[in-house]
Amino acid sequence: MKDLDLQRILGSEHSDPGCDEAGELMDAYCELVARGDPVSDQFDAFVTHMRNCDACREDMEGLLAMLRDEEKSRQG
Repeated sequence: MKDLDLQRILGSEHSDPGCDEAGELMDAYCELVARGDPVSDQFDAFVTHMRNCDACREDMEGLLAMLRDEEKSRQG
């Protein structure tokens, strides 16, 4: 069994805010990650949701890819 599967079964110390609330934080989280900035504890519940929700995680990965591509385009 993978660690991620075990975490899903056992849960996390942080509550899962659900798709709507996580969606509201996604832009800010992805911008921090794309810039390489540290991610604060305020995103702990968001990260928990990303572990639990394949659809939201897929959206987040797409947004991160887009932000990284935009950064590469600007650099030249």
